[in-house]
Amino acid sequence: MPHTLLTLNYDVLSQILALVSPHDAAQLALASRAAYALALPRIVSDVTLGGLYHKPGGSALSQLTAFANFVLSPAPVWLGAPFARLDALQSLHVMRDAVRVRKNGVWTVDFNATSLLSAVIARARNLQELTLWGSDALFAAFPDFGLNSSPSIHTLVLGGDVPPLPVLAHAFPHVRTLEFIPGGGSCAPDWAIFTANDTYDAAALGAWQQKLDRVDAGFPILPLACPVRRVDLRNPLVSDTYMLFCAREFLRRTRPVVLSASVSSDLTEEELCAVLDGEVVAPGLRFLELVGDRCKGVKEGSEWMMHVANTLATLQVPILGISLSVTPSIPPMIVPSALKASHELIRTPTATSEPVDLDALARTIAERAPSLRFVALDLSGAPGGAAGKPKQAWFRTYDAGKVRKVEQISESEGREMQRQMRAFNRWD
Repeated sequence: MPHTLLTLNYDVLSQILALVSPHDAAQLALASRAAYALALPRIVSDVTLGGLYHKPGGSALSQLTAFANFVLSPAPVWLGAPFARLDALQSLHVMRDAVRVRKNGVWTVDFNATSLLSAVIARARNLQELTLWGSDALFAAFPDFGLNSSPSIHTLVLGGDVPPLPVLAHAFPHVRTLEFIPGGGSCAPDWAIFTANDTYDAAALGAWQQKLDRVDAGFPILPLACPVRRVDLRNPLVSDTYMLFCAREFLRRTRPVVLSASVSSDLTEEELCAVLDGEVVAPGLRFLELVGDRCKGVKEGSEWMMHVANTLATLQVPILGISLSVTPSIPPMIVPSALKASHELIRTPTATSEPVDLDALARTIAERAPSLRFVALDLSGAPGGAAGKPKQAWFRTYDAGKVRKVEQISESEGREMQRQMRAFNRWD
């Protein structure tokens, strides 16, 4: 029997198909029934509907309708199970225009398309990640949208206008990871800054109280009144009383074990202590990742890291690992010489060369927080620094009798320890 592509072991074929684009997989599916059955999972495993703004109106809606009818209709007998097409769907991204139609000169959400999409979400038994843009309009057009959604949906990614949390929790009770898309979808909705009380807000979340594992957002979400193992706050926290209050209240309600946040490098130790809340938030932290936003130079970055170390000492956080990094400040805009007065000189800002001793900095941080077992420092984002000196390092810390030991480890080992600590739970 001659050897062909289709006679290869399935494990080998799956690795080959992973390298094939969906378009090429579609071409392969035209070869034969066996090739179709082989290529189908690659074609429909990760699907994006919409985003066709450069095409005539209605193109995206037609695309969604055709796709939904394709996966919902029974598959031919030779393909296997009746829902073989739908069972291959693992990730679905739905853009705004996928459910919109123009009526009387106004773009509106189409009820039939939303109903079809809801049916796909409910019956896709292997759908793991769902991304929705403008989901608020979907629920407004079809109130039962998402009801009885597939229990396999564990990651919900949201962009644009988002409905309140109780609506989402009711429609997608099995979600474990909730993510708000950066950029335009990172603006806080009005409901995110209003809250009743812990008991009422927690009851409105339903199954999320026990199942929600990670929240990744650019803003605090005050109605989220339930423990969350990992919290990511992308938008930098600045020295603003109300912003810091919202962040503190959000962390108080979620009580994360792993916290990744961006903070202004100008934030004072008192303000950082207020956010971490020594009575509620800090005692539960096991791994802390902080990014000092808009750091002017290596010297300022080192000073900011010392402020963080002092904060840990003040709060006596029983933390096991910490990762500190910085981002550069935005340079002043250089005005073209043609627009400057003839007597005004053009000055190009230059970063001063500052020596940095990461070993000494790591030892100081380890002494301020005796519970630490891992320290990662990254000043590579800050301008300046002495030539030839490393600006990124990873350290293991431990007690040797009455002496605290800090030893540098390799980058691969350091990144592996970071990965493990991001997976910490409340019992670690």
